Amino acid sequence: MTNIIFIADILLISIAFIWLVAASITDLKKREVPNWLSFSLIAIAFIIRILASAITKQSFYMLSALIAFAIFFALSNLFYYTRIFGGGDAKLLMALSIVFATAPSFMTNINLMQITQESFLGLNFSEPFLLIFLINIFVLGSLYGLVFSVFSSIKNRKSFVGEFKKTHQKRKIKIFSLFCWLIALCFLVLSFFGLFNLFGFIDFNWFFFVFIIFLVFPYVYIFVKAAENSAMIRKIHPDQLTEGDWILKPIRIKNRIIKPTVHGLNKKEIMMLKKLKKPVIVKYGLPFVPIFLASLILSLFVGDLLILLIQLFI
Repeated sequence: MTNIIFIADILLISIAFIWLVAASITDLKKREVPNWLSFSLIAIAFIIRILASAITKQSFYMLSALIAFAIFFALSNLFYYTRIFGGGDAKLLMALSIVFATAPSFMTNINLMQITQESFLGLNFSEPFLLIFLINIFVLGSLYGLVFSVFSSIKNRKSFVGEFKKTHQKRKIKIFSLFCWLIALCFLVLSFFGLFNLFGFIDFNWFFFVFIIFLVFPYVYIFVKAAENSAMIRKIHPDQLTEGDWILKPIRIKNRIIKPTVHGLNKKEIMMLKKLKKPVIVKYGLPFVPIFLASLILSLFVGDLLILLIQLFI
């Protein structure tokens, strides 16, 4: 019966990989992920888990998928409404939560799951594969955003400098920066006065590492935001609009106003703008699905990137 779970895991990973390759191509070419890719992956993953659970009589194989889907449905909506992910990215993440609800059984057979019982900060713990995958998405996504920001700031030097100054002067940014620096100061004090002994497994290097993160984070945020605004905001003809595009400002068309929303433009609004025949200012997001694909590969063959990075500093 365990062979059924093994085969099911192989099928799930293989199908997810093929779907991610297809979604990455469409995301890079058209900056969108077709709904049929996400919905079909949800259906296929659930069917495979239902059949495997029924044959092996291991209900957890299916129940874990339901729990993971419920959690990631909430997380994906949070990421969507805070504009971290687009709608296609959010739906695809929900589908992948079903695929990776349990750690692939074949990983232990090829000795790649070293991270599951890794000693970290003096603790032995078991890290769910789905958590490893999610962490890797954000680690790679952060590096991806930084690399893009560096290149775009060099390419758009004049507009970048103006955006950096404007972003730095915003009241919300100043408050946010002050908050981060207060946290940084707390960790600096902890590192010098030896209060880390209360926790036993944490040492000076760990506190100082967190201090550095909070100290530089506001500058990194301002840098990325300025680079994004200077490179990802464009004035385009309405014929170039696609469903889900984000407009920056309200657009009046006769007696109606099209307002910027988290959902972006719908088909009806795009048709109205095409009739208006006036340029529209939109904000694009980075194609993010390739990060999902890279995170899957690294999760399978490397493990948790965040832990590996932290261990380099402590």
